[in-house]
Amino acid sequence: MGNKERVKMLSRVANNLFWMDRYMERSYGLLNLIKTNYNSTLDSGDYSSWNKIMYTYLAIQSENEYKNHQDSISTIFFILFDRKNPNTLFNMVVKARENARSVQEHISRELWLSVNKFFLHLTEEDMILKYKKSDPITIVNELLQFSHIYYSVADITQERGTAYCFMNLGKYLERVVQSIDFLNLRIISLDDEKEDLYESYFFKNLLISIGGYQLYLKTYKSIYKIENVVKMIAINENFPRSIIYSVNKLNVHIERLNEFNQIKAGELNFTVGKLKNHLKYSTIDAIKQNGLEQFLDNIKFELNKISNIINKTYFNQIL
Repeated sequence: MGNKERVKMLSRVANNLFWMDRYMERSYGLLNLIKTNYNSTLDSGDYSSWNKIMYTYLAIQSENEYKNHQDSISTIFFILFDRKNPNTLFNMVVKARENARSVQEHISRELWLSVNKFFLHLTEEDMILKYKKSDPITIVNELLQFSHIYYSVADITQERGTAYCFMNLGKYLERVVQSIDFLNLRIISLDDEKEDLYESYFFKNLLISIGGYQLYLKTYKSIYKIENVVKMIAINENFPRSIIYSVNKLNVHIERLNEFNQIKAGELNFTVGKLKNHLKYSTIDAIKQNGLEQFLDNIKFELNKISNIINKTYFNQIL
């Protein structure tokens, strides 16, 4: 095999590993969002929040694209099973499986089986009928178990080498994007006076669904204040789904990749380190002073730069 062919092959493998984990993380976030929003709409009776989710997460351009899905049951069905929209759960899992199949030599057998079983379960012949006869959250919880199995299997069976690092780059990059999208979707300002009961229900359900409920209560011992939710999701280094935690993990795996493969990635190290330090020294008072929207926009801008540099550094070079 010539040098150019080797470069192309290794770049493709790295890219597939990166996107496999990114799609799995995206599907997990989508399931949690469905569960959270469904529970909060039951408490509040306000179903308009599904429109924001459809526009933000499924890139729906107009209501005509899902005009036959105007209640929670049919909307969740659309988000889970629609095959035409590329951002539905079905298509996320299909893409993750395609990537996993193409890199079977680089991942553990157990990891491949966990992705494949998720796909096979989602595409069972009686799945649609089962959904229509069951509480939708029963189906969502069932699907969430496949995500939990995937993460557990990856943790205990995947060797800590180059492949593992690329998987984690995809996972943590996607996790930061999801955290930013959530804050953009749910929180307009940090003014606690604008809170209402509906938001409290939503934040409680969200924290439960992503495993942050107990940590929130231990940390703040209070009702669901907007600024505390922002602190936890943005700058709490002990919360594994926070922005700062994910950026710290990105930094760790980039350093390991560079060490394993003797790659000089000065621009990437600088850009990630800059964002890491920005988050480390951010305070809720500073965020409030500059505005939450500006804070999140700055992080998004830096993430786009990081994503472009990752592509240039790793996916177009010998690994």
